[in-house]
Amino acid sequence: MKTNKLLLTAIILSPFVCFLSPGCIEKNQVVEEASITSLQADTTVSLNTAVESSPNCKIHLDFMYLKCSDKDSVSQSVNQTLQSIFFNEQLSLLSPEIFVDSVMHTYISKYKNDVEKYYQADIKNGVDAKDIPQWYNYEFDITSELAKGKNNQFWNYTVSTFQNTGGAHPNTWGKWVNINASNGKALTKEDIFLPGTDKDICNLILKQLIQEANKRLETDTISSMEGLQSAGVLLDTDLYIPDNFLLKEEGITFLYNRYDIAPYSMGDFQLTVPYAEIETYLKL
Repeated sequence: MKTNKLLLTAIILSPFVCFLSPGCIEKNQVVEEASITSLQADTTVSLNTAVESSPNCKIHLDFMYLKCSDKDSVSQSVNQTLQSIFFNEQLSLLSPEIFVDSVMHTYISKYKNDVEKYYQADIKNGVDAKDIPQWYNYEFDITSELAKGKNNQFWNYTVSTFQNTGGAHPNTWGKWVNINASNGKALTKEDIFLPGTDKDICNLILKQLIQEANKRLETDTISSMEGLQSAGVLLDTDLYIPDNFLLKEEGITFLYNRYDIAPYSMGDFQLTVPYAEIETYLKL
């Protein structure tokens, strides 16, 4: 296994004042502004380091978070939420450096637990190196992006996961979360949308979905749910408000991952409804 590389790359997108409670700031105290930064880690794990053609697993992590002072409790809370979204809540209290290292080792363990016993059985049974199945080769690529959202009141956080674990084809999916910039808490659909408005919001999303389907299929003939279904969209599910959405400056963008509303071959759908159309259904 190659030596893990942990590279800290500061990426300051734009300075902003941390949202701190008054009790955390002493009189006349100058608080260091938080900035967006990232930690990157790469490794390749071989099942047999003595054999150049040995199956292996390539892992790349790119974790974005806030670099802030120890007195900035709000940004620290944001980071805990980011770590929970990027991987899971169990590791959310670790420092960013230890967090990334722990995530890396978790993926290494997953790979070895998944395939090593089968690989060793093949070697024991005398399977030639050229006949070792390709599905022993894995790849994980998890990246994230962090940016300010609507009126600088929210953090827009996205995590994209590419995974190739020997199936029929690789898969990529996203997880999108809005974080309250004043307290570091993740927001849910119930926090954003007024109750009883799902149908109206879905009608707005449907309009955007029809436009996108026409664009992708280079046609202008799709104008209804039935037209979408004839093109392979929404065959197995009704349209719904996804958990993945971002409160951006121009509107709310909804993410439907592959398989959510359409077959894998059609990819994901990112559909933006302008605030002018949807604001009447929001709690904000």
